Amino acid sequence: MPGDHAASSEPAQTAPLAPEQTAPQMVPPQAEPRLARPAPDPSLAPSEGEDWQIPAQMLYSSDATERSFLTERRGIQNALARALDKPAAQWGISAEIADALLAQARLHYRHAQGPEGLSVLEGLDRANLSGGQELRRAVMELALGLIDPRDTGLTQRAQAMLGPAYASWPDQPVFIALLAIRKKDYDQAADLLPTVQERMQHLPKGYREAILPGLLEAAIASEDWHSARDFALDFRKHAGLRDSSAFHYLLGRAAEAGQDLLAAFDSYALAGKKHDLYGHRARTAVVAMGLRHDLMDIPEARELLERESNIWRGDDYALAVLTDLAALDRADGDRVAAVHTYGSILDRFPEQQEAGLARQKARALISELYAEGASGELPLSDFLRAHRKIAPDFRFEPGFDVQGEKFADRFLSIGSTLVAAQEYEAVHDHLAVARDLGLAEVTDVRLDELRLKQARSLEMGGRYDDALSALREPLASGETELEDQRGVLLAKLYASTGQGAAVLETAVARPDMEFLRLKAKAYFDREDWPASQGIYQQMWDEAGQELPFEDAINLLLASYRGGDWATTLALSQDFPELTSIPQWSTIAQGLLDPGAALWPLREDTARMRMNSAASTLETVEQAVQDPAKATN
Repeated sequence: MPGDHAASSEPAQTAPLAPEQTAPQMVPPQAEPRLARPAPDPSLAPSEGEDWQIPAQMLYSSDATERSFLTERRGIQNALARALDKPAAQWGISAEIADALLAQARLHYRHAQGPEGLSVLEGLDRANLSGGQELRRAVMELALGLIDPRDTGLTQRAQAMLGPAYASWPDQPVFIALLAIRKKDYDQAADLLPTVQERMQHLPKGYREAILPGLLEAAIASEDWHSARDFALDFRKHAGLRDSSAFHYLLGRAAEAGQDLLAAFDSYALAGKKHDLYGHRARTAVVAMGLRHDLMDIPEARELLERESNIWRGDDYALAVLTDLAALDRADGDRVAAVHTYGSILDRFPEQQEAGLARQKARALISELYAEGASGELPLSDFLRAHRKIAPDFRFEPGFDVQGEKFADRFLSIGSTLVAAQEYEAVHDHLAVARDLGLAEVTDVRLDELRLKQARSLEMGGRYDDALSALREPLASGETELEDQRGVLLAKLYASTGQGAAVLETAVARPDMEFLRLKAKAYFDREDWPASQGIYQQMWDEAGQELPFEDAINLLLASYRGGDWATTLALSQDFPELTSIPQWSTIAQGLLDPGAALWPLREDTARMRMNSAASTLETVEQAVQDPAKATN
């Protein structure tokens, strides 16, 4: 399988396991265990010549003499109740109480109930125990800690039992091997498996049942087929193991090691029907075997692993599945799916070391994808699908706001204003929440810029009410430039929604041509000719010959209706293009008829000139509003 995936973590096998037949005997190498041992606790070390009756009594149990769990638990609770009723109990945990608690922990040990037994032993933390009680407690913490599914680690007392101070303890190799197996150090455990096989026969049946799967896996992984055969035969002595998913999975491992792929698949299939850890491992083993032997292509493997990632969650095996899935995505060239899988790793395993690597890989792929999308190299439809799959997992990741803004900018550039506005809003809101939660440092300027982009996109798309809603609250930064942008945008929105009075109430610190035009037009619509002409005149003074044609026409109309004939004449001289419209000859004749100056200034002459001018100016105004109609 491509990448560093869980399937590759399964040890390579070279020989089969056949529980019904005699397997080749392998003599383990004689070497000192390589497991790192903690420093001993001298207070717990036995005196010279002391035998191990105390731990033996705690650990060993005859299957024939075991009573039922409930019967024995009832007897222990009665003894504990009697001890608590004695006067000594008022001074703390007496020796009798401690013995009862140790007996209860031992009961949980015999039935392989790790968390329950350790919980009982925690009740002895404040007790003043004798040397023998301390020793029994340490032994119980060791045995129970090694089968605790929570994997909380061994106590210092338990670790000391594995040190050189207790090297003469006959059962120490059993627990050293179990600790090595728990750490998946199968090479270390392999040296001790023959000793474990011999010593474990004295342990309670329930405890043996709990440790057998790990021992068999260690034997298979280290290719100790003699020990593997013996452990496999022990499976058949336990009703809970003989048809378990663990047994079928491990038989599949052994068969695959012997290149019997059909038998391996059958065993994995049986195990995979169960919804436990070994069922999960069997299902992933099928995928690994299929890829390793070219029996399955990448899309098929990816589909199976994706399904498994939703079935099994929360532990290192689930993390391995996601790592495998991302590797398959990369191998298949599906960068978006790989990023999504990396996001799942970050979401489900944020504290794991693998999360840091997943974050780095995801950022690199995201940068590639969004750069291609922003440049147009990635088709818009692909860019949209990629963003919608990636964004939910990475909204709060540092720097993703920049990628989201690139996405919005790209869609705004091609006129998809609603998509752009929605993304600007999403980036703004997630940044605001991230700042409130202390996840990121975000300035007010950054948030204000995004809000303005959102409103501008909505305005461009004709969603004026939504744009006004986005700008309803004042900007938080107070930046003059941004405030001016907000003012101009508000003026445009008010003008587009017929709110001329609101346009006139809007003010900016440094008005630009766009804002002046909106103000002048608002005054023009209110027929405030002097005010309208004044602002258009300001625009003319600033723009000169670059004054847009429509603004020149409005200035012409405002100056005429305000009685400023000199401005009207000046416009005709400075803007020759005004003379290109069909109606201009009539305007010029009516306003600036040279012969009229020779006529006597009679009332009827003046009225005729004014009526002619009014008629032609209305024609010009119609031309501005509907050029096609005016041309006709």
